[in-house]
Order: sequence, then C-alpha cells, then structure tokens
Amino acid sequence: MKNIDDLEIYKKSLLFVTEIYVLIRRNKALERDFSLCDQIKRAAVSVAANISEGYFRSIKQTKNYLEIASGSTNEVITLLIIMKNVHEIDTNILQSQYKILGKQINAFSNTIG
Repeated sequence: MKNIDDLEIYKKSLLFVTEIYVLIRRNKALERDFSLCDQIKRAAVSVAANISEGYFRSIKQTKNYLEIASGSTNEVITLLIIMKNVHEIDTNILQSQYKILGKQINAFSNTIG
C-alpha cells in the first residue's frame, strides 16, 4: 500500500497551507482581520486533513472525503478573492494554485474504484 506522503495532492495541499499562513503573517492589516484569517486557515487545513483522513478508508468514504477537500479548495479561492478585494493583496497565484489543486483532487477521485 502506498504512503500518504507519496500522494501529490496531499503534498501540494500541505505546501499551500504554509503559503496561506505566510501570506497572513506578511500582511499586518490582514493579520488583524481575525475572522477572515481564521476562516481561510481552517479551510486550507481542511483540504489537507480531508485528503489525509480519507486516504486509507473505503472507496466510498475516500471519495466523500475528497469531495469535501475539493469543496474546501473552492472556499479558499473565495476567501482569497475577498482578501484581494478588501485588503488589496495580490492573491492571483494562490487562487490559480487552488483551482488546479481542486481539479487534481477531482481527477484523483475519478480514478478510484
């Protein structure tokens, strides 16, 4: 059986969590927007956590966890757009990365059973 650490979508999701935290830390005005920061952190962590939690489950459960992870990528994208609009922070690259990750999660889910 493969190790979760070999799964590219999992590795990317962990990397992107770090990028979200760094983005917040580098922007003091954003850092003071506690509710927005808390929400995007939780959504980003949810992507990685759901990929991980579903990895060793039944096919049906794995697909469900991947569906939740995919939904969380959409949530992160929306929150990045809000950050861009409200705090005037360029989040375009992260938005693109999360869009690609969401597609990759869906593609991976389609290859299971």
